[in-house]
Amino acid sequence: MNMHSDKESFEKSAGPRTLLKGLTVLSLLKDASPGGLGATEVARRTGIDRATVQRLFLALESSAWVRRNKEGKRFFAEDDTDGMNARLWTPPDISQELIVAAMEGMRRLAKQLGDAVFLIGRDGNESVGIHREIGDYPVQILASYLGKRHPLGVGSAGMAVLSALPDAEAKAVVKANSSRLEEYGGISAEMIHRLRLNTRQRGYSVMQNYAVSGALGVGCALTREDGTPVLAMSVSAITDRMPIKRQAETARLLRRELDNLRGLL
Repeated sequence: MNMHSDKESFEKSAGPRTLLKGLTVLSLLKDASPGGLGATEVARRTGIDRATVQRLFLALESSAWVRRNKEGKRFFAEDDTDGMNARLWTPPDISQELIVAAMEGMRRLAKQLGDAVFLIGRDGNESVGIHREIGDYPVQILASYLGKRHPLGVGSAGMAVLSALPDAEAKAVVKANSSRLEEYGGISAEMIHRLRLNTRQRGYSVMQNYAVSGALGVGCALTREDGTPVLAMSVSAITDRMPIKRQAETARLLRRELDNLRGLL
């Protein structure tokens, strides 16, 4: 075996090159000042083009290796325990490419709508936060975050996933979670079943946020060709910002972004 040739082939392949760039960016962020670094500064220091740096930021953020400031412009290496715990669960059978593309779509939505956008996956009877984008409206609803778990169906994104499941499976999930529902503002199993049927009829979920009073969320699920839900995206806002017409428009925009991801399934 020609070890030298194998090494050269490895170093020239796209995967290792991307990995090395990601490690370079992460190392730079770890050594950065408390103010963090933006894409332009990282590009200047590393010689990696700015567009690639932004994609690396998204990939590192989706795996909880980095976090961004409230304005979303500067990034920091993630060293806290919550970030490490969040990395313990990743959506099964979902590529990193799909997650990064979803995050880019979420950023577009947050900028367009001004409200917070959430991405969740399913882990058994729970929804798990994968990513969150913050809008620029002064009041943001931030009930969920990376690694946050809820009984499936409590939030609008989780409800979108629950409603895409076969009836027997959905009922089994709700039954398994019934003892936890009292933690969420008095929602009951009967209410979840009613909301699930409404979501199936409407094509998207509309739910009062049971974790935050005075909030409302709209969610849509991404499903495979056989109808199996893969993940879901939602937008949450104060109730006054979500009249019926805006709920439908928000659902349309969510569906557009999710449909853009189908080629990556």
